[in-house]
Order: sequence, then structure tokens, then C-alpha cells
Amino acid sequence: MAESWEVVLERLGSELAALERELAQQAPPSESTVAAAQLATWVPPRGLGPLPDHLLGQARALAEAQARVAAQLDALRMSVVHHLTALRTSAPSPQQAPVFVDVRG
Repeated sequence: MAESWEVVLERLGSELAALERELAQQAPPSESTVAAAQLATWVPPRGLGPLPDHLLGQARALAEAQARVAAQLDALRMSVVHHLTALRTSAPSPQQAPVFVDVRG
């Protein structure tokens, strides 16, 4: 049985809300949450037919929210790239000799 537009939009909204909660907590989003959000590649499932007029507002709001979250994820990705670049360019710390030796262990 084909899904309805209501079910599809509800699922998308739930996935997006989970991702927004993770971003609000300033925790790195999990890969599964990002994949579930399908921010750039979402394609409606087959057999849905045209979007009913009464759901157009909900669909537009979801599209706007997805664009907003995609921008947040891109900014987060760029921040990680900058941090990794800084780590790669910093001088390695010198190796230190052990301070003590456990002779009883």
C-alpha cells in the first residue's frame, strides 16, 4: 500500500525535528540522523500522486526548514574543516620521557 502525503510529510518533519534538536544541543549530529533527514536528495516515494492543496503550506514550511538546517550543517562542516586544517598545520608536541617507573607492578 502506498504511503499518503500526510504520512510522508509527518515523517520528514519528525526527522528534521530530531536533527534540529541535535544541532540546538551543539552536539555533532549522528550520521543516521543526517541521513534520515535526506536534506539534499529527497525524492517523494512513487505512487503518491500530486501534493494535495491543503498540504502545500506544510510542504513549503518543511522545505524552508530543510534549507535552514542544511545551511547550519554546512557551517558546522566548514568549522570542522578549519579545525582539522589548524591541527594539521600545528607542530607536533615533543615526546616526553616517562616521569616515573612502576617497579612494584
